[in-house]
Amino acid sequence: MGERMVRVGAVELCVETFGRPKHPAILLIAGSGASMDSWDDDLCVRLADGLRYVVRYDHRDTGRSTSYPAGAPAYSGRDLANDALGVLDALGIERAHLVGISMGGGLAQSIAGFAPDRVLSLTLLSTSPIDHVPGLPPPTEQLRRFFADPPSAPDPADRAAMVEHLVALHAAYEGSGGVDVDATREYAGRVVDRTRDMAASLVNHGLLVDDDEPAAGPTGPVPTLVVHGTEDPLFPFPHGEALAARYDAELLPMPGLGHRTPPREYWDRLVPALLRHTSGGWPYQADRLAAQARADGEAPTAWFDRLYSAADDGAVAMPWDRDSPQPLLAEWAAGRDGTGRRAVVVGAGLGADAEFVASLGYETTAFDVADTAVRLARERHPGTVVRYVHADLFDLPAAWRGAYELVVEVVTVQALPRSVRAEATRRVGELVAPGGTLLVVSAAADEPDPAGPPWPLTRAEIDAFADGGLTAVRVDRVGDRWRAEFRRG
Repeated sequence: MGERMVRVGAVELCVETFGRPKHPAILLIAGSGASMDSWDDDLCVRLADGLRYVVRYDHRDTGRSTSYPAGAPAYSGRDLANDALGVLDALGIERAHLVGISMGGGLAQSIAGFAPDRVLSLTLLSTSPIDHVPGLPPPTEQLRRFFADPPSAPDPADRAAMVEHLVALHAAYEGSGGVDVDATREYAGRVVDRTRDMAASLVNHGLLVDDDEPAAGPTGPVPTLVVHGTEDPLFPFPHGEALAARYDAELLPMPGLGHRTPPREYWDRLVPALLRHTSGGWPYQADRLAAQARADGEAPTAWFDRLYSAADDGAVAMPWDRDSPQPLLAEWAAGRDGTGRRAVVVGAGLGADAEFVASLGYETTAFDVADTAVRLARERHPGTVVRYVHADLFDLPAAWRGAYELVVEVVTVQALPRSVRAEATRRVGELVAPGGTLLVVSAAADEPDPAGPPWPLTRAEIDAFADGGLTAVRVDRVGDRWRAEFRRG
């Protein structure tokens, strides 16, 4: 969606969104004197591609938002914090992940302090604790010299001179890598072209008077990620370390980065970390991916590899990550000898169940529809005797039909929508050889639950495996799980 103006109290703020409103909201809060342009378009797109609803906006006195006379801002820092909440209100967002840089990181901390019910998490970039922390280092000597004798601002009407002035300002905050002049000049041109009053934008945020009540960060726990350049000249790296200690947060150092939004070459570290931090956990990301696949009319298994791939990139915790077999499988199989028999594990994931079955002596095949899961399973179990292969339950090799004395199905069918569940159940059963056994382990439900995935199996759906020559040997409900054994006569 393109830029639009929203009314927040007595002011107008320019807002732009990326992605779908149904996804978790990320509110990007820029630094002092910075507009939404400080958050690169492509960075916003990458976050939105991770199934986030990304919101950026212009502060007062930046970009297209309401501007005040240069040198006379009629608002406070608390007003800027309330503006962020006003943006959420205007978009109908109840709670959001706040991502703030520099002053924006201070605003995010303040919001989490006075409006904790609106904050899902904090990501704090290139900033410092707003609570007093003694002993933190001041800006570098070089930056202090720059502050003591800054370059004079040119005539705001002189676009070229103003662009070069912004390039010089940004260069003062860079790390050892220096400034990418061409990229910074392009960015500065966008800023100048979008800003109502460049003179006000350059000075007004620096003139804000402290509120009567000192700003304070959250008093309760809030999930926090700290991203900090190791060569930040304004807030040297100990400020990032202090933030991480203050909020019991993960600290993501950015080697060589100064005081700025991480540029493109850092995104392969930043984006996965930010997506993981805002995911809510892999089951929630699985829900979003599955819903997206259904909405786009894709195959019901299309989302599995996307989930594993995202986890492999670090954008979400690894799904179904176990080092040991599913306990109900292990209990059932205790003491069994599979020597000379063949087994197949359906939806084998990272291989814990398959390795256990192979340890019983079975010649074991383990398949998954997710190429990434198959690769990770092979890497996780070097030297394994298990044959890990990519295969689709709905399009299995004909030679697999009736080929296995043991078929193990652990929580795979429950991850598929009910529209294909009957076919999935039949396909699993077709793998069982004459005289062979099918073991099913699944989450249990008394009634069909429309929410998911997963969609826990009802007793009727468990009983549906007893088809095509399979008969139920035993069906147990153990807590919130089914363990069901079937045999082909």
